[in-house]
Amino acid sequence: EFDGTLDCVSIAITCAFNRHGTLLAVGCNDGRIVIWDFLTRGIAKVINAHVHPVCSISWSRDGHKLLSAATDNTVSLWSVMTGDCDKIFRFPSPVLKVQFHPRDNARFLVCPMKHAAVFMNVNGTHQTVPLDDDSDLNIVASFDRRGKYIYTGNAKGRILVFTIKKLEIVASFKVTTGTLNTTAIKSIEFARRGDCFLVNSADRIIRVYESGEILACGRAGEPEPIQKLQDLVNK
Repeated sequence: EFDGTLDCVSIAITCAFNRHGTLLAVGCNDGRIVIWDFLTRGIAKVINAHVHPVCSISWSRDGHKLLSAATDNTVSLWSVMTGDCDKIFRFPSPVLKVQFHPRDNARFLVCPMKHAAVFMNVNGTHQTVPLDDDSDLNIVASFDRRGKYIYTGNAKGRILVFTIKKLEIVASFKVTTGTLNTTAIKSIEFARRGDCFLVNSADRIIRVYESGEILACGRAGEPEPIQKLQDLVNK
């Protein structure tokens, strides 16, 4: 059901709710971050964050911090209360996604363009998440709901599951089409409750998997999605 619109100060590119769903952070094409009070539908704060468009936003678990990524090759850490920038992290290419660890506000995941995913600490230390194929740098990545694992997907349709502690592979599988051809992974998103997650792929099908089954299948597993969502009209 349509519930109205929010008149943003510029073109909205990305958005994210805080954990309680009371605040909505919107990243705009002019580099600003607009924070809306979703209960009153009014603007609570505007942060002049980046020079280039904001392409990803993530809230910390306690809602006190925001991470923003932009096509100016930077990731910034913001104080929501003051709007001040606590830290800036620079990367060699535009950053497509940034995500706070679900349980630890000091750690986060970064997905730069044409680069392996990077597991970072706010103090600047980092680890590169291993690749399945060194020639395939079109990587998407996400923490699972509890932050125990990192799931990565590549352009060849392969999804790898790594432990947080040692970045060791504990499970892997390929997303295939009906003809057994692989399809590029575009994004991986976990539900806030339960163990299900979505895989969006280049064949325009959203597949729903259960993380417990993925881990049980181990390496080179062949799990079946529990549901497929597809637009049959505009396929």
